[in-house]
Amino acid sequence: MARAPRMPEELLGVPFLGREAVDSGLLTRDQLRNRVWIRLLRGIYVSRGSEHDPAVRIAALRLAVGDVDRVVVAGRTAAWVHGVWRPREGRPLPLEITRPSRAPGTSAAGVTRRRLALLGSPDLVRPPCGLSDLDHDIVERDGLHLTSPVRTCFDLMRERRLVEAVVVADAFAAESGPTPEPVGIPLLAAYCADRRGWRDVRTARAAAELASSASRSPQETRLRMVVVLAGFPEPLVNVPVTDPSTGAVLAMPDLMVPDPVLTGLEYDGTHHDEGDQPTRDRTRANRLLTAAGLPLLRYDAAALRTGRERIVRDVAAVSRYRHVLPLDDADFRTPPPRLAW
Repeated sequence: MARAPRMPEELLGVPFLGREAVDSGLLTRDQLRNRVWIRLLRGIYVSRGSEHDPAVRIAALRLAVGDVDRVVVAGRTAAWVHGVWRPREGRPLPLEITRPSRAPGTSAAGVTRRRLALLGSPDLVRPPCGLSDLDHDIVERDGLHLTSPVRTCFDLMRERRLVEAVVVADAFAAESGPTPEPVGIPLLAAYCADRRGWRDVRTARAAAELASSASRSPQETRLRMVVVLAGFPEPLVNVPVTDPSTGAVLAMPDLMVPDPVLTGLEYDGTHHDEGDQPTRDRTRANRLLTAAGLPLLRYDAAALRTGRERIVRDVAAVSRYRHVLPLDDADFRTPPPRLAW
C-alpha cells in the first residue's frame, strides 16, 4: 500500500519557499516533487488545490517580489492575478514586473523586468496624450501593486500578432469569464485610441475593434478570426438555437455565420474525444440539422494551426458566401513560448 505523502500542516494553503522547507527539515527534495505540491513561481510552492485562490496568489507574489513598494506586477502575471489567464498544467507562473523607467536594471532567475510609463506612478509626472483619470494604470490588491486590467490587456495585445492580440482582448472582455468586472470593449478601444504613437499600438487598436465579450475560449476566438479575416459576415457568438416547433434550446454553437445560409461552427477540444462525448456531439449536430436546419462544421486544434484555408473553403461551400478574402498567415503567427497564452 502506497504511503500517504508528507504534508506538514504549516505548509497547507500558504505559499512557501521550497528551499526553506527543505533546509528546515519540513520536506525532503523528493517529497517536494510529489504532485501534492504545485510549483507556483520559481522556487515557490503551494499545496495542490490552493493554487487558484486569489489570496494565495497575492501572498505568493509578495513572497517573490520582496520589496512590494518598488515594483508593479505586469504582463501575464498581472493577468493571472486578475483571473484572466493561467499557465499550463505543470508550468510555473512567469513573474513579470515593472520598475520606474529611471530605475537601474537588474536581473534575477525567473523574473522578467519591464520599464513602462504607468499613469499613477510617481515616475510619470505628466501623463502623455491628455489621458483622463479613468485611465489610472495601477491598482492595489492586498498591498501589492499591479497594472490595471485595461493596462494589462493593452500591454499584452501590443506584444502579439493580430489574432493572438484578439485572444487576449476576448479573455479580458469575456462576460462569462472569471473576472468580476470584465474590461469593456468601448473602454479598451478608447484606451488604445488615446495612445497614438505608442509602440505597436496599431495592433492593439485593431484587436480591440475585433474583440467580442461573448467568446468563451482562446481556440474559439482563433476560429472566429479565421471567419472574420476571411471576410465572412460577422458571426454570431454563443447564441442559443431553439427548436422552431417547441421552443426548446437545442444547442449553443460557438459561432454561426448568418448569411446567405446560416452555418454553425464549433471548436472541439480534446475532451470531445473522451467517453461518450463523441456520441453526444453527433446527437446534438443531428438535432440541429433536422430540427432547426442548421449545418454544423467542427474543427480541432490541428485545423486551426495548419488547415485554415480548408476551414474557409468549408464555410464558403456551406454558407454559399462568395466574397471570401485570402488570409494572411502573419496575422496568425504563434507567439514565442515566453508569450504563450
